[in-house]
Amino acid sequence: MYGGQIKANVIFDAMSESFFKKVSEDNIPVVGQPKFDPKSMELDKDVKFEATFEVYPEIKIKKISQLTFKKPISEVAEEDINKTIENIRKRFSQLESKEGKSEDNDVVKVNFEGFIDDEPFEGGKADEVTIEIGSNTMIPGFEDGLKDLSKGDKKDLNVSFPDDYHVDHLKGKPAVFKTEVLDVLKPKLPEMNEEFFTMAGIPSKDEAEFKKTLKERLSDDLDSALTGMKKERIFDALAEMNEFEIPESMIMNEMINLRKGSAAQMGKEYEKLKDEEFPIENFRENAQKRVKLGIILNKLIEEHELKADADRVKKLIEERSKNYKEPEKVVNWYYSNEEQLKNIESLALEEQVTELLEKEGKSTDESMDFDKVLGINV
Repeated sequence: MYGGQIKANVIFDAMSESFFKKVSEDNIPVVGQPKFDPKSMELDKDVKFEATFEVYPEIKIKKISQLTFKKPISEVAEEDINKTIENIRKRFSQLESKEGKSEDNDVVKVNFEGFIDDEPFEGGKADEVTIEIGSNTMIPGFEDGLKDLSKGDKKDLNVSFPDDYHVDHLKGKPAVFKTEVLDVLKPKLPEMNEEFFTMAGIPSKDEAEFKKTLKERLSDDLDSALTGMKKERIFDALAEMNEFEIPESMIMNEMINLRKGSAAQMGKEYEKLKDEEFPIENFRENAQKRVKLGIILNKLIEEHELKADADRVKKLIEERSKNYKEPEKVVNWYYSNEEQLKNIESLALEEQVTELLEKEGKSTDESMDFDKVLGINV
C-alpha cells in the first residue's frame, strides 16, 4: 500500500544527499530549496536527476569613493522649543465651554449624519463627537464648515471624500453632513509652573531650567533622527549604485519574515492568517531592498575584514540597559545570551560600515527644519 511512497522517499533522499555532497565539494553557495527532476527512478541503480537551484550572488562592489549622498543637518531653535512647550501644554489642557462662535483650535462637540444622493451610508453617523478645528482629522472641508458656529446651531456641510479615501465605495463621492453643535469648547492651557513641569516629565524649579532640560532632550532626539536619516540615505545610495540579480528564494524568505513581524505587531498568530490578511506581495518591495542591502553590506564587511568592535558593542549594550532598575543584570544577560549578543554585534558592524561609507564617500549638506527631521506635523 505504501510501497510507492517509500520508493519515492528513498529516491528523494538519495538525490538530496548526492546534490548537497556535490555542491559542498564544489563550494557552491546554494540558497533556498533545490528542485529535483529525476531522470531514472530504479532502485539498486544510480539515480540520475537534474537539479534547479539558486546560488548566493557573487558581486563586485563599486568603489566607495563613487558614493554620493545628501547629509541632513539641523538644529534645535528657540522656536522649536516654544512649539514643543505649547504642544505639551495642549496635551495637558482642560476643555472649557466658551461663549461666542467657534474658531481655529476650538473643539466643537457635534452630532452628525452623512448622506450621499440623499441616502444615509454606513459609518456616516456619530453622536457627541469632539472635533478640533484645524487638526485635519476629518475629510477636507468638514472642519472649516464648523467655523463660526455657536452652541445649538445646525448646518449642512457639503464636502467630498478624497479620491484616496480608505473606504473604496466612498472614494471621490460628494456628501452632505447634517450637523448639530452641542457645545463649543476652548482648551485652557496649564500655567508654566512646577506642577506643570513635573506633569511634563521634566521636574524643574523654574521655566529657564525646564527649557534647558527640554532643549537637551530635543537635541538628543534630533541627533538620533539625523543619524538614522543619514544612514538610510547612505544605504539607499549604496544600493542604487550596485545592481545585481537577487535570488527569489531570498526575497521570499524575507517577505515571510516581514509578514510574520506585521502579524505579531497586530497580535495575530501567523499560522492562522488568511491570505488576504497582510497579503505577502505587499512586502516584496521592502524585502527586496533589505535583502539587496544585506548582500552588499556582507560583501563590504568581508572585503574590509571588519569585526564588531568590542567597545562599541559594550556601549550599545549599556545604552539599552541604562533605563532598567538593575542595569548590571541586563548587561550580563546580553553577554550570556548568544543570540542577543549577535544582534548587538550586527548593529555595531552596521555602524562601522556606515562610518566607513561616510568617510570615503562624498556628501553635500542639506539643511532641514527640526519638524521635518522628526516627522512632526505642524
